[in-house]
Amino acid sequence: MACAIDSGRLWDSLMEMAAVGATPAGGVRRLALSDEDRAARDLLVRWLADAHCAVRVDDLGNIYGHRGGEQPGAAPLVCGSHLDTVPTGGRFDGALGVLAALEAVRALNDARQRMRHPMEVVCWTNEEGARFPPAMLASGVVCGQLTLDAAYAARDARGLTFGDELRRIGYQGSAEHRLPAPAAYVELHVEQGPILERTRTQIGIVEGVEGISWSWVAVAGRASHAGPTPMEDRRDALLAASRIVSALRTLAGEAPGVRTTAGHIEVTPNTINVVPGAARLSADLRARSEDLLETAWHRLQEICAAIAKEDSVAIQVDEFWHSNPTPFHHAVVETVAESARALGYSSRRMWAGAGHDAKYVADRYPAGMIFVPSRDGLSHNEAEWTPREDCARGAAVLLAAMQRLDRML
Repeated sequence: MACAIDSGRLWDSLMEMAAVGATPAGGVRRLALSDEDRAARDLLVRWLADAHCAVRVDDLGNIYGHRGGEQPGAAPLVCGSHLDTVPTGGRFDGALGVLAALEAVRALNDARQRMRHPMEVVCWTNEEGARFPPAMLASGVVCGQLTLDAAYAARDARGLTFGDELRRIGYQGSAEHRLPAPAAYVELHVEQGPILERTRTQIGIVEGVEGISWSWVAVAGRASHAGPTPMEDRRDALLAASRIVSALRTLAGEAPGVRTTAGHIEVTPNTINVVPGAARLSADLRARSEDLLETAWHRLQEICAAIAKEDSVAIQVDEFWHSNPTPFHHAVVETVAESARALGYSSRRMWAGAGHDAKYVADRYPAGMIFVPSRDGLSHNEAEWTPREDCARGAAVLLAAMQRLDRML
């Protein structure tokens, strides 16, 4: 019997999962280790068991579904992604990668096809970092880039810790259940950008993940009454922060290949009739080259120093997360490309501008990624959408890549 993805079954699974944490606007709110995340995990565990996978959970809450192989002791072929979302997320970011991996197992089961290598479906915890910064927290620990103590101590906006919430939802497993060294890892994901749709390309062959630098920029001015304080006497923290936001955009224009974003800002005292005395904003820098990323970060420091002097405020820039640019393994990238070509799908080579768990896996093991189009390039948005046929094509490439890797490794 031929082994093929069941597009209807995959789509039904995606829509059923999207109902967990569904928002009135059609998106999904499923923050890591929330009650909604627990419900999604419970559903995935049931589906994995129904697909005859041996399910285990590690000490980070990562879920693994193991399908045995014919070759005793062979390293597993691993595929998956995450189920947590940002506060106003979409139906496909992360979930497609997990459920397409599950569908690949289901398709192999339908065809009664065994592989030499074991196959593992993985659902990583807290990929987004929206509730417990930084992003890719659990995969970072498993792959040796972050510490377990730091992960357990990570706090959300209410002061709740990752470790306590992991225990609360009942998904703190054992360290012995962590991911074993894989023969290869492949992650399917929506592009989260406009390139594939704009170029009418069906599959993105991802060659690597761009580097990311996250910093907090703290501005200390002086709070004063908005009425009596002359304009020339003000030490307005929000005004200085707004100049930094504008300068970040200018920085990106000066350095082709760098993208900059100020996505979060806090103002104190945040009152209509008080000149702001303090502000804190985020600075997100991304680039394909580590040299370019470092240059951008030092340029940000120079900009802040100049604004501090001009506006008579104090500015402190603290980088709290840095992820180096990471190219994917050549053999895995080429296997994905060959699989897309054999299926007759159009494709193009590209780099991932967003962070993904595959980045940390690639730091230690052979890894690669597959992209499918995002309508209007939207992601981290309730209007995020990837049509059924694109989801099925991505899953088909994932399955074909797993089969090719099984034969060649």
